[in-house]
Amino acid sequence: MKFKSKRLIALVATLIVGASIFVGCGSKANNSKDDTKATSQEVKNHKIIVGVSTEYFPWCFKENDESKGFEVDVWNEIGKRAGYEIEFQTAKFSGLMGMLDAGKVDTVAHQMSTTPERKEKYDFSETYAYSKYKFIIPKDSNVTKVEELKGKKVGCVLGGNGEKTIKELNEKENLELEIVPFDGVPMEKDIEAGRIDAGWLSEVKAKTTIEQGKLNLKVADINTGVYEINQYPFRKEEASKEIIENVNKAIKEMHEDGKFTELSNKWFGLDTTKESN
Repeated sequence: MKFKSKRLIALVATLIVGASIFVGCGSKANNSKDDTKATSQEVKNHKIIVGVSTEYFPWCFKENDESKGFEVDVWNEIGKRAGYEIEFQTAKFSGLMGMLDAGKVDTVAHQMSTTPERKEKYDFSETYAYSKYKFIIPKDSNVTKVEELKGKKVGCVLGGNGEKTIKELNEKENLELEIVPFDGVPMEKDIEAGRIDAGWLSEVKAKTTIEQGKLNLKVADINTGVYEINQYPFRKEEASKEIIENVNKAIKEMHEDGKFTELSNKWFGLDTTKESN
């Protein structure tokens, strides 16, 4: 009887040890799965998907099937400084904000200007650039003051802020301009041909258009005082707050150490990142 009791105790002890080992292995396996899940979530939280249109040289364009341009360099630098992996999703400009609304991208990089209407719908980063509006005039023109364009025929792109701002400037300065909107047809040839006296575009767009087209035009050296503020839009949601905070920190550093000025001069040949320039 004593012998049987000893055997029974040994058997029970063996079963307990085996169960412990089994539970331990199961716990380790579960922990491994949890660790994998946590790591996957961490990677997801450290990626920003940026919507871009690659038909907007030199802000963003395709070369040898690679996205390049000012916006691409800026976001790669932000990613490096803020510890984010940056992924670019390309689409037509008309579809970018829809992608943001649908959660397919985290933000949009397309010289996006902040307006009161947009601020009601989105949260924005700090300012990274200023899109100044300028007049395009014939290369041999001697116009150096905005009042010298009084009563002239000035072209602008139909719709959007270009048409809106030239109308506001016209009223503010009492210029009595004949404003000619262009819809899908370049106005530059009409300036060269003398059919209109000047054109109204953002400075970067104007400069790029003249250089690429080798046009007999120039950007008038007139500080119009008209500009748009460029910031990055994010959905108004809790998940965006930390991203915006980290992005803003990187943007501030890039302004302070001159990286923005460097990138702007690289792509535009001028500094769009300072309000006073």
